[in-house]
This record gives sequence, structure tokens and C-alpha cells, in this order.
Amino acid sequence: MRSEYLDSITGIANRYFFDKQLHRAWVNAQKTKNPLSLLLCEIDQLNSERSRSAADSCLKKIAECLKATLRRPTDVAAYYEGKKFALLLPYTDAHGTLIITHRILTNVRSLALVCEPSELSESSHTAQTVTISIGGHSFWPVPGVSLDTIVHLAEIRLFQAKNCGGNQSRLSTTCRDVLL
Repeated sequence: MRSEYLDSITGIANRYFFDKQLHRAWVNAQKTKNPLSLLLCEIDQLNSERSRSAADSCLKKIAECLKATLRRPTDVAAYYEGKKFALLLPYTDAHGTLIITHRILTNVRSLALVCEPSELSESSHTAQTVTISIGGHSFWPVPGVSLDTIVHLAEIRLFQAKNCGGNQSRLSTTCRDVLL
């Protein structure tokens, strides 16, 4: 991958590259009638108040873990924004997406990264293990559904996962039966 498509902190694809690949995968899914899944992941604890380099190190380790979880050359892991990452999974249906989200949650937990509390933090003063929340949508191309809608559905599922305590995934799907 060319350097202008890599995020300088995480070393994985940047948002610009991800957006291009998402559009390309969306067009391909519509042509081929194959499934496509989108995952948005957000780190539940990341203390950027304490040390920018520590936060960057955590982002890099999570990025490496996400990238290592993906097994196919068409899959894309990208830095999205803030504490968020995006994963694009062409040719992946809801069942395959469930397997991948389980693998991600397990692999991130096994990293056992610790987020030290800041002296400025008014919340808990104990160190916490870094976890990740995942929201996603798997779909078969359906006439009239836009790419923006798919992204919005993944964002809603991410919010639900975080709102339910984090360290989990929430997924939705557009079933193939809708097309029949």
C-alpha cells in the first residue's frame, strides 16, 4: 500500500483509503449481488490526558491486532477517527461477521493492554484493561438502500454496544430474503 494511504500513527490504512475502498466494495456488491459487511470499532478506555505517546502506542497495538485478525486480501482495517477503527469485509455475510467480531474481542482482550488513570480524571483511579466495542452491519445489496444508510446503521450498533457497557459487539443485517 502506498504511503499516502497509511495512517502515520497506526500504520494501517487511513480514512481516505478506507472511504475509497468502501465505495468500491459497495459498487462491486451491487454488481455481483454478494454480501458486504462493515464494522466500526471503538476503544472503550483510552486515556489521552496522561500521555499522547501512550495513547498513540495503544492505538498502534489495537490497529495491529485488528489487521492481524483479518485473513483475506480483500478485507480492510483502517484508522477511522479519534479512538475508532473501521473494518471492511467484502463477501462476508452475517455469520462470517459474527465469527470475526468474536475473534476481534478475544484478541483485544488477550493483548491485556492497561490504561492508567490520569491524575485529572474524576472517575475511577484504578488501571483498567483496554477493551473494544464493535458495531456493524452485514447486508446483501438491496435496491434503494444507500451506502450512507449502511454506515449509519453500523454507527447505531456501535453506540448500542458502548451504551450497554462496552467490551462487546452489536450487529444488524439486511437479509438476502429481502431480495427474493
